[in-house]
Amino acid sequence: MNEILSDAKKILHTAIQASLPDEAVKKFIGGKTFAFEGRVIVIAIGKAAWTMAKAAFDLLGNTIDHGVVLTKYDHSQGEIPGFIIAEGGHPLVDENSIAGTEKILAAVENLTEKDTVVFLISGGGSALFEKPAGSLTLADMQNVTNQLLACGAEITEINTIRKHLSAVKGGRFAKFCAPASIIAIALSDILGDYPDAIASGPAT
Repeated sequence: MNEILSDAKKILHTAIQASLPDEAVKKFIGGKTFAFEGRVIVIAIGKAAWTMAKAAFDLLGNTIDHGVVLTKYDHSQGEIPGFIIAEGGHPLVDENSIAGTEKILAAVENLTEKDTVVFLISGGGSALFEKPAGSLTLADMQNVTNQLLACGAEITEINTIRKHLSAVKGGRFAKFCAPASIIAIALSDILGDYPDAIASGPAT
């Protein structure tokens, strides 16, 4: 009985370790050899953004030109060399979410076709990474999200609506990065793992 319990604990521990955000980054980046021609910019959004960015830094080091982490309040764990660390509201976007998004957009300005954006996405990215489209305001975004949460909308439904109100979701962030290449690593909190639903699909 003790052996069965011990084996079960080992299996559980291994499963948990394999699903950790930094392990996902290590598995993807660590298992490949990249021939980067130009600059490498790392952008990380979501509740696990800091952990994922730190893993990318540990693997790529000085290959990274610069980066930005945008995560939930109290979810960063200190400085990462070459990175701007920003925190914002979740599940409601706030002024710091928008300010952090502007820092990300500034980080991907004037890229060339030789440059690469390593885009790290985790749960909470849709609320944190936001720039209201057109004449919409922060208050508009907060009001819509409050109504969706109050009526019990599922995350896929919320994110579908969010992407139509946003200047960075629904593939629009990829346009900001063009003509650079994007390598996206996404941790899904969406049933079905639909790429266009994770964080409202900023790069798809």
